[in-house]
Amino acid sequence: MTETPANPLILIVDDKPEAEKGRASVISNLGLRAIVKTPQEVTIEDIKDASVVAVDEYLEWGADSHPETLAFFPVDGLAVVRVLQRHAWANKVAPAFVLRSGELAKLGAALPAGIRESALATQHDLDWAFNKNDENESRRIVELAAATHSLREVFAGGADWDSGAGWLSLEESEWSKLAMAQVDACRPPDSSVADYTAGSSWLRWFTQRILPYPSFLLSDLHASLRLRLGLQSFNAVMESDSELARILRPFQYCGNLRDFCGRRWWRAGIELFIDSIVADADWDTSEADALTERISELHGDELDFIEEEHPVPVIDSDYVESQWVIDSSDAVRLSPDLWPVFADEPWASIEDVQDDATLKALVAKEDRARI
Repeated sequence: MTETPANPLILIVDDKPEAEKGRASVISNLGLRAIVKTPQEVTIEDIKDASVVAVDEYLEWGADSHPETLAFFPVDGLAVVRVLQRHAWANKVAPAFVLRSGELAKLGAALPAGIRESALATQHDLDWAFNKNDENESRRIVELAAATHSLREVFAGGADWDSGAGWLSLEESEWSKLAMAQVDACRPPDSSVADYTAGSSWLRWFTQRILPYPSFLLSDLHASLRLRLGLQSFNAVMESDSELARILRPFQYCGNLRDFCGRRWWRAGIELFIDSIVADADWDTSEADALTERISELHGDELDFIEEEHPVPVIDSDYVESQWVIDSSDAVRLSPDLWPVFADEPWASIEDVQDDATLKALVAKEDRARI
C-alpha cells in the first residue's frame, strides 16, 4: 500500500462542482482537506490520495462527455463508483467509496428506512450511502474519512493489528477483556483479511453490521433499558454532574465513528455495573428493585424508571425503533432480513403486528402462534 498523507483528503465527485464548493469549505473548516471534481477530471493520483471518494448518484452528462459505446458510458454515480473502485484496486489503495444522493428514499425504496443508508451500501458494494439533505452529512463524511485514514495508517505502517482494540479506543479496564470477547462474538474480519483489504473490510463490518444494531455497542435507548431508566431520565443523568454520571461516562464509546450513528455505549461496561449492583444487594431483592434503589441513590434527583417486568424495545416495519419500551408479554420477536444473527433480537408490539401486514411477515416462527 502507498504511504498515507498526514491529513485525510475527501474527494467529492459531482457533475455540478460549483454547487459543492460550499460543502468542501465546510469540510475544510472541520479540519480535513476536500476537493471537488467532475467525473471527467478525476485522476489516479486523486484516488491514491483520498481517504473518502464521495460520488453523486444522479449525473447529467454533456453531449460530448462520453463515448457512444455503451460499455464506456457510466449511467449514474453507482457506475462511476465501480470504475473508480477498480482503479483503486489496481493501484493498491483502499479509500472509502460512498454514494451521495438527495433521493435515497427513491434509490432504496425497497429497503427499510431505519437502515437504508447501511443497506444501500451493502447492496451496492459501498462503504456508505449519504443523504445529501442531511444537515450532518459533512460532519459524518469527515468522521468516515478520519476512521478510514486511521485504518490505513495501521496497515500501511505494518503495525501489529490488536484485533481492533486501539482503533475502538478501548482502554484496559476490569471489563475490557469482556468487551473484546463481545467484539469477537460479532465476527469481525480477521487480521489477514483486514490487512489484505487495508482495513476496508473492518470499516464496512463496523459501519454496516455493528453501528446500526445492538451488539457490543448500545444506543442510548438500549443502554437506558438495561439500567431500567426511562430514556429522558437517562439523558438527564448524562447531562448532570452526579455520581451516577461519573460512573457511567467511562462506558461511553469514544473510538472512531463515535458520533456517526449517534452516541454509543460499551455493553460490557454497562453489564458489569449492573452486575455489581445486583451482587451488593440483599439476596431476596429483585434486579429491578436493586437497580432502582442504587441508581436513585447515586444520582440524587428524581428519576423515571421502567415499570415493565420484562421490558423490550420495539421496531416497526421500517426497522425504526420506538423511543418507548413495552413488556415482552405484549410483544413478539422478529426475524427481519439483514439483521445480524449476533445482534440482540428485535421485537415488535403485538398490536402493531396485527395492524401491519409487512411487520407481521417478519415475526419469528416461534412467536407466530401468539398473533
